[in-house]
Amino acid sequence: MSRASFDDNAREALAQYGQNPFAAVVGCADSRCPIEILFDVQPGDVFVLRNAGNTCTHAEGSLVGSLEYSVGHLHTNLVLILGHTRCGAIAGATAMALKHEEQPQSGQVQSSTLDKLLGGLRPVALQAASELPATATAEEVTAHAVRVNVFHTIEKLLTYSKPLREKVREGEVCMHGAIYDIVTGSVEFLGPCPRQALVLDMDTVFVQGKIEEETTNASIARAGGA
Repeated sequence: MSRASFDDNAREALAQYGQNPFAAVVGCADSRCPIEILFDVQPGDVFVLRNAGNTCTHAEGSLVGSLEYSVGHLHTNLVLILGHTRCGAIAGATAMALKHEEQPQSGQVQSSTLDKLLGGLRPVALQAASELPATATAEEVTAHAVRVNVFHTIEKLLTYSKPLREKVREGEVCMHGAIYDIVTGSVEFLGPCPRQALVLDMDTVFVQGKIEEETTNASIARAGGA
């Protein structure tokens, strides 16, 4: 069914029977990246969340909660984190991070929410710079940071949300990354985050740490009472 054929009957069916999206997509708010159009899907097909830089750095509550709703109540089994080329948020964060590295005393005051957003992306920019030769240009660092940021967002989502971690760990949900090229219109699918296994093991690490702490406290208590 083409978008042109999405008529009153289709809208009424969605209203009456509810939505059943096959995927949730976290994309950038950039107006050049309309998710439904670039994937050629209908209303009701994908559960779309967008913010500047397709990031989880400063949108944990709304973004994570919305994804938990999508996979928990709508039973969406695919979560796609979609970055895009020539991303203004990533470019701004990279410029800010590189400037701070060159002039550590400047740029430390974050006067707006946008400044805080870009500042939160600083680790992404610095990681991208560290993975490239020292001769890399700001444009090259920015391009690589787009890819780094996709995986960074996946890590943050899995870190902040136990329900998401559990569903990915159990194989009920797949969480993949992708990059949309705004010039060619093509989408490069990146697959899961390379550090996914490590992040999914967080609960085990936490439980082991808690057990070790309780054991230590019990030993101290026994020693004190001896």
